[in-house]
Amino acid sequence: MSLVKDDPSGGGALNKFLPSIAILLALAPPALTQSLELPQALQALPNTLDWKSADLNYESAVRQLEAALAAQGFKLSGGADYTLREGSGSGLTVSGTASLGVLPWSSSADAVRSAERALERAALTRREARNNLYIALHTQYFNLRQAQTDLALAQATLALRERQLQIVTAQNQAGSATLSELLTAQQNLDAARSSLLSAQGALELARLTLAGTLGLNPQQLGSPTTPPEEPSLPGESLEALLQRALAARSDVLRALSQLRDAEENLASAERDRLIPNASMSAAYSSSGNSVSAGLNFKSGVASLSAALPVLQGTGSGLQAQGYSLGLSLSVPIFDPVSDSRIRTAQTALQAARQALETARKAAELDVRQKYQNLQTAQAAIAAARAALNTANQNLRTAQARLQAGTGTSVEVQAAQVSQLQAQRNLEAALIQAQLAALALQNALGADFTATLGGR
Repeated sequence: MSLVKDDPSGGGALNKFLPSIAILLALAPPALTQSLELPQALQALPNTLDWKSADLNYESAVRQLEAALAAQGFKLSGGADYTLREGSGSGLTVSGTASLGVLPWSSSADAVRSAERALERAALTRREARNNLYIALHTQYFNLRQAQTDLALAQATLALRERQLQIVTAQNQAGSATLSELLTAQQNLDAARSSLLSAQGALELARLTLAGTLGLNPQQLGSPTTPPEEPSLPGESLEALLQRALAARSDVLRALSQLRDAEENLASAERDRLIPNASMSAAYSSSGNSVSAGLNFKSGVASLSAALPVLQGTGSGLQAQGYSLGLSLSVPIFDPVSDSRIRTAQTALQAARQALETARKAAELDVRQKYQNLQTAQAAIAAARAALNTANQNLRTAQARLQAGTGTSVEVQAAQVSQLQAQRNLEAALIQAQLAALALQNALGADFTATLGGR
């Protein structure tokens, strides 16, 4: 568009465009009068549905561990035996049995160790979910802040386009502007109106998204007042960062835990194949009373039983009395089922090792990418800051030309819009850099929510 001069009729002709501006502003979402600082929004995270959902998944793993511990612990059961015989009357015996897993290879001990590793993975998954929610809240918070800036920029651009159309219309009527220039000015105005409507919709969507995350009424959501901060690269070398990531990332630690599960399953299958099914028992009985103890070496469970006759028939006095010892042994010679279990566990172990190696390679690539993204974002800040300095200088030049009588007020207005755009671009660059820094710290295995109620 060619350079236009102010309408000699002055600002009075602008009044006919003011109603359209008022109508568009009336369509805008209600202003966010209250302030909402970023730390304040972060403190509300533990009350959100996503946060509570992550906690529930972790609590489920806690309950499973408690159940495994209870299954490993002391058990006590009772029973009764009633017998009715012809000619000898009836008999009633009450009994009780106590059992406890005492050997380290018992199935209950295996279940406890497996539940402990499952709880570790659940804690890692919860930390990852909380970190993602933490980053998402930053993104939504700054999206709302940017949407407010975009709306102000769209309103300023619309006012500029209306002013330019007014001037070109007057120049066209005076014969100093062509019809093509008039049509271009009208197209610019239509585009500015469309941009304003788009900015209004984006602001409303950003407000609804943040309010939905925080569980607030959108009309009660305050205006985001915390500006983005310019981050810096970590002081460690990239290789040191990679080592830190491999030791702390949730996905790598989960893969390592699953490898331990696979190793434990293979050890259990091999032990089950090699250990004979042996048991030892000792018992004593007298006058119908009996006490027995036993140990099953394969299951690792020790038991103690006692029986007491409450009602005895007339022929019950012939029961054997004294001590007894017992030992049983069964050695597996051909057991295809156990052999198949071992082969299956070996295959699962190989898969777990490959999964761990894949997770480590993916982690290294992710850290390198996030590190590069932060470097790129920092370079964008420098470029945006230089562009803002240029816009500030252009505005000062336009103001000086206006005071000297060699420039126009519309040039100053255009420079002001350019300055607002440059300010917006600088803040956008700072936001991208701050989000890139958060993404890098997340890739390194940091826990963002330790101060927000994270365990």
